[in-house]
Amino acid sequence: MEKLGAPHDVSADNVILKEIEAEIFYQLLLSNPIKIVETDSVPQIISSGTGIRIKPKFSASIGVRIGRPEKAAARLMKPPVHTLFPIGNKGGMTRDLVKASMGSEFYCNIFNRTCKNCNIPSISIKCQNCGTKTTIEHTCSICRSVLDAPFCQKCKKKVPTYSFKPFPLKDRILAAQEKIGVRVQEPFKGVMELINQDRIAEPLEKGLIRQSLDLTVFKDGTVRYDATNSPLTHFKPAWIGTSIEKLRELGYDSDIDGNALASPDQTIEIKMQDVIIPLESGKYLVQTCKYIDTELIKFYNKPAFYDVKNTDDLIGHLLIGLAPHTSVGIVGRIIGYTETHVCFGTPNWHSAKRRDADGDADSIMLLMDSLLNFSRLFLSDKIGGLMDAPLLIQPVVLPHESQPQAHNFEVVKKLPLEFFEDTISAKKSSEVKSVEIIKTRLETERQFYDYYFTHTTSALVTSRSRSAYSTLGSMLDKFDMQIRNAELISAVDTTEIVTNVITTHLVPDIIGNLRAYGRQKFRCTSCGRKYRRTPLLQHCVCGNKLIQTITRPSIEKYLRLAKRLVEKYDVGPYLKGRIGTLEDEINLVFGKRSGDQLLLTDYN
Repeated sequence: MEKLGAPHDVSADNVILKEIEAEIFYQLLLSNPIKIVETDSVPQIISSGTGIRIKPKFSASIGVRIGRPEKAAARLMKPPVHTLFPIGNKGGMTRDLVKASMGSEFYCNIFNRTCKNCNIPSISIKCQNCGTKTTIEHTCSICRSVLDAPFCQKCKKKVPTYSFKPFPLKDRILAAQEKIGVRVQEPFKGVMELINQDRIAEPLEKGLIRQSLDLTVFKDGTVRYDATNSPLTHFKPAWIGTSIEKLRELGYDSDIDGNALASPDQTIEIKMQDVIIPLESGKYLVQTCKYIDTELIKFYNKPAFYDVKNTDDLIGHLLIGLAPHTSVGIVGRIIGYTETHVCFGTPNWHSAKRRDADGDADSIMLLMDSLLNFSRLFLSDKIGGLMDAPLLIQPVVLPHESQPQAHNFEVVKKLPLEFFEDTISAKKSSEVKSVEIIKTRLETERQFYDYYFTHTTSALVTSRSRSAYSTLGSMLDKFDMQIRNAELISAVDTTEIVTNVITTHLVPDIIGNLRAYGRQKFRCTSCGRKYRRTPLLQHCVCGNKLIQTITRPSIEKYLRLAKRLVEKYDVGPYLKGRIGTLEDEINLVFGKRSGDQLLLTDYN
């Protein structure tokens, strides 16, 4: 960049820009030689031979990513469970199978599969006692006839394949411990009821292995880990913690310039279906590998598959990426780890999951876990029951089958001058032909590789690998930080932000909780049974105390914040009155002080 003492003349085809964003200006500086002309107080920028002249004063801008905060955590059911086995209310608050098996007799709603040889119910195709194949019984709920088919010709009714019947749970837990060689710990968590059509349960042995490795199961029988998506086309070995030797084994022989891979600081183009996952998820998947190997050896009498001891051993193994509301899992290969809570992959890989790679969170699971433990029979037959399940697996990502958003991804080394001229004339993106995108390469060999970038970076992540939103504890702390940031930025109207938060979050939350309080159920502190209304006995059938599921503090948790905001900021008389009305409504329900609430007997 050259500083001149006086403005230079420019040709007649020069274009005078009234405004230019800092980001576009930065790209312009990198792609074209620029001369800055200093006059009295107004800086002028004249390109050397490009015909561009910028004449206004420049202000600084801060680029931020607007979207949901990053997230990486194990996918848990609510509450988390070790095995898909129904125990109803027998297991207490923790739904403990061990506690449920301590009674004199255990009943559950389960699939009608029986061993005719041993005359005992079974949850497996083969009897765990004698090894013979079990049979399915169909009993008509009307005429009680035992049938060979799930339809009663006499009653003209479909016969359910499950029933509420006794099950030798204690014996099955003892047999599972002996077979797996793992001692059960309390609580050994199951589910209250199965959601699938035939009420098919999972083998208890799988749950025992998961419990011993501190793992839980999802509704379809798999072990999953959620992570936020992030697109990536290039990386350096130093960024992902993978050795040069290992990367060579995975097929990375050269960098983007064609030089042989020898240094951890060389820039490499990531292959289409390779992924870089959070380090925490890698540790979790190592435990999952141990679970699968133990299952193969002890339960299926097969050799181990993974034999991994740490996250380094997991490099090169395959996983499945699956987005919610979809039923197709996409195969990916682990090549490294990141300290952030995001899963890095190519735009095409994320798009194959039907995602735009804009901060959505998807789940990852080991491919072998899906092939071995997933079953469609575990899923609900209700509407939406088959969503968020790997019913199909796509082994190869084809860019032309991805979503159109991914096709608009730029794959050039630099942005040409024509691009900036097109932005000046406000052309639509579809009309810009000077920038090569993935769409222009579809149905060709180069749709899979030779992606480039316009600007390099020194690291994959910043010095802060976690955003403040994900590290702050309560919602109040997050909101206070948001208000502090708004007050520091001149372009932001803090009062408008406060108004929007009150109208879209605080007020609906208080109203919704107050309405739920009037419709709440009552829960037993021991067995967990819920009642729509408090029984006349004033306690549960098991003899223990009943408590509310919604309390006053949960209703008032945002009231104090809302009152403080309407007093500090000029949000208008309507919102101030609305908050005051809500406070009056809460006081009418609970009373202003303890003891203010009247009983029905006070009106005698």
